[in-house]
Amino acid sequence: MTHTVPATRTTRIDMIARAQHERVVQWRRRMHRHPELSFQEFDTADFLEQELRQIPGLSVTRPTRTSLVASLRGAQPGRTLAIRADIDALPIQDQKTCDYASANPGAMHACGHDGHAAMLLGAAHVLSALRDELPGQVRFFFQHAEEQHPGGAQEMVDAGVMAGVDRIISAHVMSTEDTGQITVLDGPALASSDRFVLKILGKGGHAANPDRCIDPVWIASQVVANLQAVVARNTDPHQALIVSVTRFHAGEAFNVIPDTAELGGSVRCFSDTVRQGVPGLIERIAQGVAIAHGATCELQYIRGYSPVVNDPVVAGALRQVVQQAMPQVRLTTIPPLPNSEDFSAFLPHAPGAYAFIGARSAAKGIRHPHHHPHFDFDEDALLHGVQLFAHAPFALNTDD
Repeated sequence: MTHTVPATRTTRIDMIARAQHERVVQWRRRMHRHPELSFQEFDTADFLEQELRQIPGLSVTRPTRTSLVASLRGAQPGRTLAIRADIDALPIQDQKTCDYASANPGAMHACGHDGHAAMLLGAAHVLSALRDELPGQVRFFFQHAEEQHPGGAQEMVDAGVMAGVDRIISAHVMSTEDTGQITVLDGPALASSDRFVLKILGKGGHAANPDRCIDPVWIASQVVANLQAVVARNTDPHQALIVSVTRFHAGEAFNVIPDTAELGGSVRCFSDTVRQGVPGLIERIAQGVAIAHGATCELQYIRGYSPVVNDPVVAGALRQVVQQAMPQVRLTTIPPLPNSEDFSAFLPHAPGAYAFIGARSAAKGIRHPHHHPHFDFDEDALLHGVQLFAHAPFALNTDD
């Protein structure tokens, strides 16, 4: 897609975005002070609805109890673009000492979702001011419960929010990339995330007589080691796959071999083809090891979020926005991330792209990773998100 951004519109978007930057910062800090966990974002949704209803030209609906969709129809013909921001927080105690630290014990915006919501609210203001030249329709999705499976995105899809949507985009502030950098990948951007539970069924007994037992602890240990063959010997080395055993529970007493042992873990990859084959491989390997030593095993495999795979046309349009309309920002590239995101639930219904917005500042002491009790991000990055979202409807309404 080739798209030239008119200088006059770039100037207007930049001026409006900069003029309201302090207000965007205050929105972000208000949400940071009052974080709410997944499926519990009632105050956050009420706050956002109150702000959205003050923006000229927007219609606002609540597809679920704690999510919102605001729609803005432009005066010019064109496609329908959805722009999504997540709004939920994490069950982490905020340990920062700033004046906008969380006031809700045990809850914290430790991943930047407060920033995403503030950026999207800012973009709604910018685009409302430009609606006489805005093509098509923009739908602003304020999505609940990204952090907790089965996720809020699928609930919104089930509520019908994607009907008529032609393209969809989203973005995430990144504590691993400096402020002033934006990445928009073609193809895989984020991994799938599935879980598994393996129960090894043996025969318990006294620890003094292991020969009379079928020791599920020892057998489960062999299973842990052999599960690495799922990646090392059963997956194309050109395809990324992570199989991590993260839980191991067995027995209570020091002198008793238990009847059962239970393993649990995570599976992540970027390919649906690879993903579909993993449960069978885990079961075959685990069952083979168990049977070889006189035990059996049971597998429970829980599907999580699918991979986020960017559409090259949509991603290319966003990259051109960065290159042509955001001279203060540098377009960078990073490898696809093994983290997961329920934005993937929207992508079967419309081509889309997911951007990474740098928000790290060593000079400001902003360096902690996501999901850390001292997490924060450089609020200068909020301007870049507003600008990217505000330019997107124009860039994505050109001919492919």
